Amino acid sequence: MPFSPIRRVIGVCLVATAASALAAPAQASMINQIIFKKCSEAMADDFKKAGKTPPEGMVTDTCNCVVEQMGKRQTIEQAKTFCSQQSIQKYGQS
Repeated sequence: MPFSPIRRVIGVCLVATAASALAAPAQASMINQIIFKKCSEAMADDFKKAGKTPPEGMVTDTCNCVVEQMGKRQTIEQAKTFCSQQSIQKYGQS
């Protein structure tokens, strides 16, 4: 199976997902920032290890999707599947 950093990215957000489920509404913005940051870092690391450069906007779009899906109380697997498919449709397999 081809290397897909998108699939790994969402897995690193599992702890943040659990925290966001327990967070008060006032803390939601901070949790979202943490999820986005961890997602971005994981994607950057995966692309670097693969010796590839992500298409412009891919990391931001994918990580915003992750944050949005987690805010909708989707499971990590649901967010992972949805955001990976959305990113592949928009940017192709990287």
